[in-house]
Amino acid sequence: LFQNIQRKFGSITHASVRFLGERLQRMGNQFLSSLEVMTSRSQCPTVLLDAETLVSCGLLETLKFSVLELQEHLDTYNAKREAAEAWLENCRKTFGDKDGGQGPNTHAQELELCRRLYKLHFQLLLLFQAYCKLISRVDTMKREAEVTNMSEELTVLESCLKDAETGSDGPEDVCMTESPQTNTETAIQSLIETLRARDFGSALSQVKVFRSLWPSDIFGSEADDAVQTLLHIYFRHQTLGQTGCLAVVGPSRDLSPASARLTELNLQIREALGRAQAVQALGVSTGLYRSTQTSP
Repeated sequence: LFQNIQRKFGSITHASVRFLGERLQRMGNQFLSSLEVMTSRSQCPTVLLDAETLVSCGLLETLKFSVLELQEHLDTYNAKREAAEAWLENCRKTFGDKDGGQGPNTHAQELELCRRLYKLHFQLLLLFQAYCKLISRVDTMKREAEVTNMSEELTVLESCLKDAETGSDGPEDVCMTESPQTNTETAIQSLIETLRARDFGSALSQVKVFRSLWPSDIFGSEADDAVQTLLHIYFRHQTLGQTGCLAVVGPSRDLSPASARLTELNLQIREALGRAQAVQALGVSTGLYRSTQTSP
């Protein structure tokens, strides 16, 4: 979900910055810097754990609150995104797409676009910070004595799968076990055996085949990341009949540097926006004053 949000967020940010004229390009660059941090330094890890561990560690109630908080931020973010998209579309219809030139009488509209884009960036920051808190709470569970931490094992598996995915030049021959795959359980067993044999490329290919046989099942859909699907299947199989297992897999779990940098950039954008709005207000006031002075 967060990755999907990031993609749409990048699209509207780039489109908005391209529309801005010369006077607001510096602020546009700040928006792009914020986008760069959000997309390259705030990759969220994957958390794998069983339901009983969730309850036994007392994390269920905490997660309920965190999910509600995330949902509230997400709803607000979607509203801000729609507002920014609507204003951008309005600007396009009125003035056409900008190609770097400052068209007449568009500065106020561009400033309003910046204001709405800032609200969008700020809301995504709040959403990201809420997610960071959630990850931090889950991550602390690894230090509890009754928890079996499988993070290292799953991280190694993820790395091997990604290497195989990157090194694949094209379709591979799918290596199956001799038994026919008549149901999802035998298919899962085939995948586990393939992973244990370290035939990671074949495992990735098998997932794609199984998705066509059992769409919307445990193997996911074509839009889902095959590596993530295999991690979930492997974790589920390895922890079958067990409780107290947990894995946090993926990029650095310390997201505080990215959060701090995003906060800093948001403050810079807010200050720049405030200055630009003050200049605009002064210009309007000066224009009104001159108008009254020249009136008979």
